[in-house]
This record gives sequence, structure tokens and C-alpha cells, in this order.
Amino acid sequence: MPGRERKWRSLENPAKIFPATSGKKDERVFRISCQMKEGIDPEKLQKALDLCVKDYELFLCVLRGGLFWNYLEETYLRPVVREEYKPPCSQLYVRDQKNLLFEVTYYKKRINLETYHALTDGTGALQFLKSLLYYYLKELHPDKIRESAEKIRPDATAAELSEDSFEKYYSNRGKDEKIPRYRAHQMHYRKSEYHMLHLTEGIVSVKELLKIARAHSTTLTVYLTAVYLCAIAKDMSEKQKRKPVALMIPVNLRNYFPSDSVRNFFGWIDIGYDFSRQSEKLEDVIAFTAAFFKKELTPERIAARMNGFMRMEKNPFMRLLPLPVKLWGMQAGAKLSSANGTAVFSNIGKITMPEECGEYIDWFDFYTTTPKMEICMCSFEDNLTISFTSQFADSPVERNFFRILTENGTKVRIISWNEEDWKGGK
Repeated sequence: MPGRERKWRSLENPAKIFPATSGKKDERVFRISCQMKEGIDPEKLQKALDLCVKDYELFLCVLRGGLFWNYLEETYLRPVVREEYKPPCSQLYVRDQKNLLFEVTYYKKRINLETYHALTDGTGALQFLKSLLYYYLKELHPDKIRESAEKIRPDATAAELSEDSFEKYYSNRGKDEKIPRYRAHQMHYRKSEYHMLHLTEGIVSVKELLKIARAHSTTLTVYLTAVYLCAIAKDMSEKQKRKPVALMIPVNLRNYFPSDSVRNFFGWIDIGYDFSRQSEKLEDVIAFTAAFFKKELTPERIAARMNGFMRMEKNPFMRLLPLPVKLWGMQAGAKLSSANGTAVFSNIGKITMPEECGEYIDWFDFYTTTPKMEICMCSFEDNLTISFTSQFADSPVERNFFRILTENGTKVRIISWNEEDWKGGK
């Protein structure tokens, strides 16, 4: 990069709000971790990271402020592997400082990738982590991991990896669709000190859970969404039930619009269930959820949501506003829209690795900062990890959720974390 002008790129549509709304209550950072079956070798992990960033050079950037929008600018900075030294999902983006927007750490048998959400989404970060793991295992076991890392990278050009897929698929010609909106129930449990992230995780068998979901004639995602709704409602008073429980559910748009981009390319749907007027039986909540997903998770409905948000960005008046005014407007909008949801349910799905890597990997997990409560979920082989995060010092929702699973025949292994686990024992 010395001797030439640095490249820059604009933020994608949903990423524009993250710099405006980052703060102590929500740093907009998420973590994807891999629990290995042997202790981590930091030198080999650093070598693997050096190789990996050559494949994903668009991650080597800093966030800058322009006249009208924030943007990402390439940087000479390079990531350095560190033993875990702070609580998970701590601040990565600092205004007016040129920092990388991701970090790789390790502790005992665990490798962590933490990412500021303006850089990429869960799918993009997972692709980076999978490549990093392959390079690492190749360094560690060259006799077993012999093939090139190309086998795990997307079959895509650099331009395709860095594509703004929102711009590619935006259309102003589609008809307006009526999108559900709710004045949702808000949880008010005791908060932790200093906005400390509270983490509870459980691991269940994919095969076991699929069997139970199929017994209810539904999918695993629909089943767990319904369980989540019921877990929240279980301790609500009759007065609280006058407002619906609403879950925001991020949607990977690559499932609807072909894209190999590792930039942000996600949307979301909001499902609301009124426990004051509808049945509280799990099977009825499952039936409602299944019907809602069938109606809302179509290319037409997903496109309508995406185009609606893009139209706001494309508004000529909006585009001419200076950045400080836009930031203030996005902060106000985010505060108002927070009343529309009770909690969040994010699922990055099934994680696959080449067969030769499987014997060295135990499980993956995924979680994020949140001002509310969020479940993040992923699976590897037969291990499905369900991660609850919130800023509540205690709440009954996690207990209710896992109890409903066990009462319906699913064994749950709870993972207990403490401060020493988070800080590398330092």
C-alpha cells in the first residue's frame, strides 16, 4: 500500500446504523468461537492469521467519518493474536481512532474471532474463521491437512467477495408490502453492573432435537422460536401479556439472492405473539410460528423489506444531510424502534468443515452484545450450541427455555462461564 492512494468503500445499508448506535449499552460486536480438542499453539495461530488475511484483505480496514456517511478505508495495520485479555464482545470501534475492526484471541483450547458488525455479518465472519481454522490445522498437522486452503474459500473473485449486494439487488419497482409492526412487551429484570454481558450457553444433540421437532411436524428453527416465545411468556403477568412478545429474527439474504460477498448482507423479520388472545400451548405457538414463517420467508416479502430500507437511504433529502445530522437521526430512530421488539433470535445455521478437520474440533459457538436479550445459535456435526446474552444480572428466561426443552425430551449440557474464563486467567 505505500506509495499509492488507499482504497475505501462505503458501508452497506444495515451497517450504516452501527457507528451511530455503538456504545456502552451495545458495542455492536459479535463473537464466533471454535472449541478445539487440543491446546492452542499461539505461534502457529499467528502464522495462520497472517495467511488468512491475504485471502480477505477487505477485512484490513478502519472506520472513518466522511461529510455525508461513514466509510471503510484500507489500512497498514495487521492483526496480532493475543491470549484472551478482556470480557467477550468488548469495544472494538473507538470513534476518531484508527483500529482494526476485528480481533483474534485464544484461551486454552478455544479460538475466538470478534468482529465489529459494520465490517461484516455472521456469515462473512464465519467464512473468515473457517479459513483461519483450516490454515491453523494445516500448520499444526501438515501430515493430515495437505490440501490447499482454496478448498474452504468461496469460489469467488476478490470483487465478488467485496460486493455490496444491497446495491446489486435493490429495486424501486416492487410494490409496497404491509410489514408487521408491534408495540411489544419489554423485559425489565435487574441489570448487571457496568452493562456487563451475561452469557448462558447450552449444547444439545442435533439428532435428538430434530427428532422432537419432527414429532411436532415442524422444523428445528420453528420449534426453537416457539420455545423462546413461551419461555419469555412463562413469567409474564396478565397485565404484561396485553402486549405481544415480539422476536426480531435476522435473515441471511444470500439464501434469497445469490451472493458470495463477505460484507453485510442480511435482513430480518419480526414475529409477534399475543399471549392474552392466543393459546399458550406450545403446539399452538408452533403452528402459529410455522404459518408466519411460511408467509414471511418468501423472496417477495424479503425483497420488500430490503427495498424499503434502501429507499430511505436513497432519498435525495436524506443523502444531502451532513453526517452528524444523520447520526442523530439514526440514534433517535433506533431508540423509537426498540419498542417494537422484545428479544432477538439469530441462527447462523449448520457449520461444516472439511472431513479431515473434524477430529480436531469439538464445537462452535456464536453470540453478540445486545441491549435486550438475544439467542444466537449454530451447529457443528451433532452439537447445537444455544447462547443467551443479555445485560440482565438474572432472568428466568434462560431457565424456562432449557426447562421446556428438557420437559419435551431434549438433554441439555449447560456451559458455565466465569470471569476467569473470559479474561484468560489474567
